[in-house]
Amino acid sequence: DPLARYKLSPTPSDRVVFHDIMENDYASIRTKYSKYYWGNRVPKNTSLLALRAYELFRENISDFALFGSVNDISHNVENIADETDTEEAVEARFEALLAALLSRMKLVVIILGEDDDAQVVFETLNSKGEPLLAMDLVRNNIFHRAERQSLEIDELYQELWDPFDQPWWRESAPFSRPRRPRLDHFLAYTLAAETGENISMRELYAEYRAFAVPRGQRRFHSVEDELRVLQHYAPLYKVLEGEIDGDQTLAWLGTKFVSWQLTTAYPVAMRLMREDVSSDERQQIARLIYSYIVRRTLCGLTSKNLNRVFQSLTHAFVQATPSVANLRAFFVARVGDSTRFPDDREFTQGILAQPAYQLAHGTRMADVLWELELASRSSLAEQMTKPTGMWVEHVLPRSWNEDWPFDDGVFTERWSGEVKAQDRNRVIHTLGNLTLLSSKLNISSGNRKFVEKAEKFEKHTGLFLNKWFTGKSRWAEVEIQERSQYLASLAVEVWPDL
Repeated sequence: DPLARYKLSPTPSDRVVFHDIMENDYASIRTKYSKYYWGNRVPKNTSLLALRAYELFRENISDFALFGSVNDISHNVENIADETDTEEAVEARFEALLAALLSRMKLVVIILGEDDDAQVVFETLNSKGEPLLAMDLVRNNIFHRAERQSLEIDELYQELWDPFDQPWWRESAPFSRPRRPRLDHFLAYTLAAETGENISMRELYAEYRAFAVPRGQRRFHSVEDELRVLQHYAPLYKVLEGEIDGDQTLAWLGTKFVSWQLTTAYPVAMRLMREDVSSDERQQIARLIYSYIVRRTLCGLTSKNLNRVFQSLTHAFVQATPSVANLRAFFVARVGDSTRFPDDREFTQGILAQPAYQLAHGTRMADVLWELELASRSSLAEQMTKPTGMWVEHVLPRSWNEDWPFDDGVFTERWSGEVKAQDRNRVIHTLGNLTLLSSKLNISSGNRKFVEKAEKFEKHTGLFLNKWFTGKSRWAEVEIQERSQYLASLAVEVWPDL
């Protein structure tokens, strides 16, 4: 084996640069790989991690030799602290490093018998070491089995695994919990989409082994078939994360899941991308899933069980082809408060009475208001995408004062405990009192009188949501309720019932 002399066998994506580093001097390396350098450094997001490691070792060795302290040096080297600027000190530090390398570093050689499983040995040795990504363990397991099936490892790696070695996959998934690299979350979502089962992130590698070889029987004819399943789901996950363009419905659903912090619903979306699900069917299912999330939230129903609901829905779609009929049957069977799909009557009542701002704060409320903005626009209006940096505005301020009179003309303090003050505090957070403004307009509006606010809205915002305030001279409980009724009539169309 011509590679045996290297002792270490990197993955195919690192192998060429590793061999170059072993065979060539530093000047040759800098010349050949100059495009991967930024100044004198190799950046963190490089695709050549072996090259970055090489540079970091060189830098650390140089810094230690020139500036290291006596605490960093072998105890056999004496009187170095007073000679930090001498050639002898630098030489002594190099000697200390060499001594550490030759006498301190230990190598363990394990000779396997014919019946020994290298993968089991590897997993055992690493069990108390630096934790590996679940996908690292999966990769080793897959290619170990591929080797036993006498497959061409390098070709298989280059075609079906090399894309997973890109830095993007190693970054923390920004929208998913717990905080783990995208690669691990992708694996969990893929297993859930394929099996419909609840996948434990803590036992992800064990979950994969049970998936690939359930009860000791291979699920796939060959490792190549197994890898092609991962390759099928990889672009779907990237579309959901907004990394690449793809199916419009899938991309749209991904933005909604991110806004509502429900990435655990990714397996449902990934399951929708089966070839036997039509584009129209997929779009209707996506709309109803989104409607379910919004309706439950604005009705004040718990969100604690949503992860379990979506896992069960994925399982239902594994058992039968995803369809609107199957989705409706799934939700019709769920009548409890923790899982039911609110009907139009309950949804309307929730919008009129529930504190929407407190139930769906941040990106969630901004998403709700933007959907209502789109629904309120006329067919003749220009099409527009959602502006960035939009803030949710309470038209009647949360800290209302004498500038916001009551119907009877008698002012009452916010925290007086009187009934009309309590009623106002309740209505403040309902949907009818909320709108979208740019950050500058939001700050400029502040707690001004309503007439002044309305003038600013008319002058500085073109959103149809804000046309409602044009020509009005007051804004209080009655007006808020009227607008809530109007928005509720739009909402039942935007977020349809089953």
